Order: sequence, then C-alpha cells, then structure tokens
Amino acid sequence: SRCLEELNFCNFIGSKMARDEKDEDDRNQAEKDAFLQFRRQLDRQKEKHEADGSNADRLKSQGNHFFSFGLFEKAATMYSEALELKPESTVLLNNRAMAYLKQAMPLEALADADQSIELDKSVENIKAFWRRAQALLDLEKDVEAEEAANAGLALQASNSHLNSVRRKAREAITLRRLCGADWVGRLENGAEKRFSFTREGVMTMTVIGHPLKASFDLSVECNPQSMLVKMQAPGMVGSAPPPPVPYIYDFHDNDQELWICHPVGSTELPSSFSGPGFTRLRREAHVVVSIVDSAEPLDKRCASYMREFNQILPLVPPQLPERPSDDEISHEVALMDKVVKLKKRFGLEVHSRAMELVKAQRVEDAELAELAAGLRERLVARKVLSAAEVSTAPAPSTEVPASVPASDACCNTIEVPCQPLQQQPSGVSGCLSGLVARFCNRE
Repeated sequence: SRCLEELNFCNFIGSKMARDEKDEDDRNQAEKDAFLQFRRQLDRQKEKHEADGSNADRLKSQGNHFFSFGLFEKAATMYSEALELKPESTVLLNNRAMAYLKQAMPLEALADADQSIELDKSVENIKAFWRRAQALLDLEKDVEAEEAANAGLALQASNSHLNSVRRKAREAITLRRLCGADWVGRLENGAEKRFSFTREGVMTMTVIGHPLKASFDLSVECNPQSMLVKMQAPGMVGSAPPPPVPYIYDFHDNDQELWICHPVGSTELPSSFSGPGFTRLRREAHVVVSIVDSAEPLDKRCASYMREFNQILPLVPPQLPERPSDDEISHEVALMDKVVKLKKRFGLEVHSRAMELVKAQRVEDAELAELAAGLRERLVARKVLSAAEVSTAPAPSTEVPASVPASDACCNTIEVPCQPLQQQPSGVSGCLSGLVARFCNRE
C-alpha cells in the first residue's frame, strides 16, 4: 500500500507539472498574440500618419503655390485643410497667419501667431513672432506691436522683418503723440511760435500768424529720437529751399510738453537738449478761430473790427534805429501778432469791407467814416496804403465784396491764405511793414 501511495503521488506531481507547462504555453501564446495585435495597430497608425503627413505636405505645397500668385484666400483654405491633418504644425500656422495678413485679417492672423508661439517659443519659430508683431501693428496696437517685435528681436536681433515692424510701430507711436494738437512756445522776443504735425509728414511752424511748412522724416531707432526737417522753398522766383535741419525731440510731463533742439551754426545733430536751439513747447488743443457772430450786419462787424484795429496800432509808427533793441523788436512783434489774430477772428469778409471803406473818398455813416479815417491814417503812415490809392478809390458798396465767396460770409471758421512776399523792405521795421502789407492783401 505504501508503494501505491508513492505511485499516486508521483502521478499527481506529473499531472500538475503538465498542467503548469500548458498554462505557461497558453500565457506565452496570449502575450505573443497581444504583441502582434499591438504591432499591427501601430503599423496601421504609422501608415495613417504618414498618409496624413503626405497629404498635409501636398496641401501646404498647393497653398504655397496659390500664395505665390497672390491668391491669398485660396492659400489660407489650403493651409486650413492641412492643419486639420497636422493641427500642431507651426509652419502651417505661420503660413496661414501671413495669408490672413495679406487679406487684411489681423485678428485671425494674431490668433494663429499666438497658437504657433505657444507650440514653440524658440528662435526656430521666429516667423511666428514676426506675424504677431505685424498683426498688432495692423490693429493699430502700436505699443503692443513694439513689445512683440522686441520679444522676437531678443531671440534674433538681426531679423530685418522684426526691425522693420518695430520701426513702424515706434513711428506710429510718435505720430500719435505729435499729431492732433498744437505745440506752443515763445521766441526770445516773446512772440508766439506754434508747431503742428500731420501723419503725412508735414510740419507747420506759425510765427506771427505766418505759417512755414516743411516735411519731416522721423528717426526712431536712436536715443534721443530725431527728425530731419526740410523747409519748403520760399515763393520767390529762383529761390532754393534752405538745407535740411536735424532736430532731436523728447516728450515730457505725460506728453504735455515737447522738447526740441536743433543745431545753431552747424548742421550736426545735437546730442543734448541745451543751447540756443533748445525749445520747450506745451501741448494745446487745435485752435479753431471763431468768427464774430455773422448774424450781425456786416457794417456793424466792420465797425468793431476797425475800432479794435485802431486800438492796436499807434497813430504814428515808432521810428526804429538801424539796430533796434530786443525790447523794441518784441513790442513790434507783439503788435503784429495782435493784428493777425484780429483778422482771423473777424474773417476775410469783414476785413475786405473795412479796406473798401478805408480807401473810399466818402462814407455815409458817420461812425464808419470816423473809424475808417483813423485806420486810413495809420495804414498810410506805415506806407501800406498810398494817398493815390485812397483818392482814386470808388465809393463803397453796401453789398458783400464779390471777391468773398458767399459761403465764407456764414462760415464759423476761416483759413487765411498766406502768400509769399515778393519784396520786403530791409530792416526790422521794414519786415513788419511787409507783414502789415500782407495783412491788408497788398503785395
């Protein structure tokens, strides 16, 4: 019986070992089948990915082809279809952003550029920084555009596209700060000088009501920033424009003050805000000259005009020496400044009527006759009018002068034309007489 038990135990052990071997074989086969299934799935995914990549590349090439012909909408469509296959392709995002920019779609371009930068912030993706800066510039977000360009230039300082966008952004920032207001300062003799700038690159400097126009080119990549001012040629035959003048400029007091400085005695760009060429200008809203109430009768306005004119000008002009003092010059300049502002305030219609009354031999209205006589005496003393002009002038009309358009008689603002003097007497007093002559429409 003991032998029988040992035999049964051996059979049990053998049977168990056989079952264990079979189970292990089954497990090995299952693992092998699972691995083979995984490989088959991986091969299918790889084939699909390669197919998608091939299709995406084909769509990208087609988009590039459309772009080269200027078909930007079609190009953007091709890039969009390619992105459906490769949604994390920075190249496709950058290409579509540029196609959007070419279609004046900066918001869409900005979204693509931002997504591209999120995927890759390295210098290898520098185009995304360019697209972002350009989109912000097109959206007139000049400060953000400059910051975006700086972010890209921190990765690649020599990138010409980013440097160009940054320069344009800085120019736009400067023009926004310069334009839309007058910048007012004083000459050494106390006369007001007024600067205004336009986005088209035109600078107007007005002194004693006389505007001098110039073009200006900004240079915003230096510190301090500068501009090159090119004055227009004077209106005399054969006159050449003066040489360009370099200015440096800077803003202060929250853009309420503009510092400008130009060279004196040289053409070199100043390096600091100092010396006789340095001026501080304060911002003022554009001055709109309002004409006195045009509903009043013309002769009533004319009486007020001549009365103020007579109050401004002394009856007899002072005799200035050949070399007048600064105080004498300042006094004369201040008088002319008042005269110019007076004409602008009353308008061309009133002025023309006043000159008609001044030149007339006989004026029916006693008040007008007295005021006209006073103004006549002042203008003759300054050789603005001659006795011959007064004696041969026709009787004044009671109608609005024909030289003044009817629309001007009811306007609330005027633009006073300023024509170049053909000749000017020598000396300071002669210059001021020339300005009076201009004021009274005589050349």
